[in-house]
Amino acid sequence: MKKIVLRDATAEDYPIIQQIHAEHQAAQGTSYELPILFDGKGNRNPMIPVCLVCVDENDHIYQCVYVESVAEMRFVGCHNPKATAFSRREIDGLSYVLRLMGFRFIECYVPRKLENAIGKPLKRAGFKDKDKELSYWSRDLRKKP
Repeated sequence: MKKIVLRDATAEDYPIIQQIHAEHQAAQGTSYELPILFDGKGNRNPMIPVCLVCVDENDHIYQCVYVESVAEMRFVGCHNPKATAFSRREIDGLSYVLRLMGFRFIECYVPRKLENAIGKPLKRAGFKDKDKELSYWSRDLRKKP
């Protein structure tokens, strides 16, 4: 097999990345959205801090790997029901501001033992439980592998 290396993706690679994405989705039977990786001027989307392609020595693209900035919502001090209700009431405004900043998602990870208590307010605020669709994986970058 030819040697595969990673290199920064360019705007010229974008049509091939889109094609590979469509083929991947068809093969998996999924329909995940590919974010806009590059604008019409060839600049990488600032919400995509890393975008790499796997290529061989002939620069044939086999795969794309990107990292997307996602807003993660966390609460500190949730013992006051009035504060929680206020937070829920203001989530649409927060969502609007985050969309203007370029974010596509707000994630909120809930400990399993608190799922019943926290899940209902999150659902009322427009969040959806993705547990059936996605499994949660994380790598702690604070620790050496």
